Amino acid sequence: MKKRVLIVLTALFALLNACAEEPAVGTSEDTIFVYRILRPEYQVNGELLRPEKIPLNGTGDPVSQAASALADSPKSDRLQSPMPEGVIIIKTEHKENFVTVYMNSAYLEADAIDRSVLDSCIVLTMCSIKNIDYVSICVGNDVIADRLTTDDILLSNTITSPKKAKVRLYFPKKGENILCSEYRPITIDNDNSAERRILDALLEGPENAALRSAFPDGTIVLSVYTQDGICTVSLSGIFPDDATKSKDDGMLAAYSIVNSLASLADVQSVQILIDGTHVRSLWGFDISRPLVKNESIIGSSVAE
Repeated sequence: MKKRVLIVLTALFALLNACAEEPAVGTSEDTIFVYRILRPEYQVNGELLRPEKIPLNGTGDPVSQAASALADSPKSDRLQSPMPEGVIIIKTEHKENFVTVYMNSAYLEADAIDRSVLDSCIVLTMCSIKNIDYVSICVGNDVIADRLTTDDILLSNTITSPKKAKVRLYFPKKGENILCSEYRPITIDNDNSAERRILDALLEGPENAALRSAFPDGTIVLSVYTQDGICTVSLSGIFPDDATKSKDDGMLAAYSIVNSLASLADVQSVQILIDGTHVRSLWGFDISRPLVKNESIIGSSVAE
């Protein structure tokens, strides 16, 4: 019988189901996504796992390299290994679109929640390899989890398909100086990155009536790209010295962008430009430097 992976999100267990047939977005034949646990101080709004993009050695088996990468320490100090103490991957077997991962006996002695999180990281990592669709986890001759796919893993703000993702967008709450969020499905293609789709969705405005758009009508995205962890966003159709806007309006608008984009694995900070130019402030709020995610202005209520 197929075992469904359970993963902890905001102190609840979510039953995982269904099947997927596509690897993680952003990967190619020379890269994979290796999934890690976010350290507790960086876990916000249910986000538990986050991927690291790892280059592959073109001369080696990508499945074996993925198994080794899972055992390695993360590069980012925001992440920690999903491997419980004493648990190791003994070997892997790869046949067509199917991978079997063999664990040592310590896997069975680990806490059930830790095993579920590890199973999720293994499945998402292996399925980020081109043409890998299914993963089984075994101890000796016993099949512990059979034919899992990425759709067996329920995660917030994690891209598990090259075409689709479910992301958390932040909008100002009407009448208050806080941001609340709502989940939004986005579609990604070769011409539109996840960053671009997130910004387009932000400018379209919220679906929840309790929220409002952070930007005036007519605001458009000129460009967006991420390099070395900094996502640079250029907006147009917006006047940074608009006297009808307050400093708080500028803060909410800036962090609407920053907090939304920061859910992506490669984005550590965001630099906002106006018409391709660095400006000192947006409606009195300093945007002269890259900004990191600000959790202090996120409201307790979340619009789903």
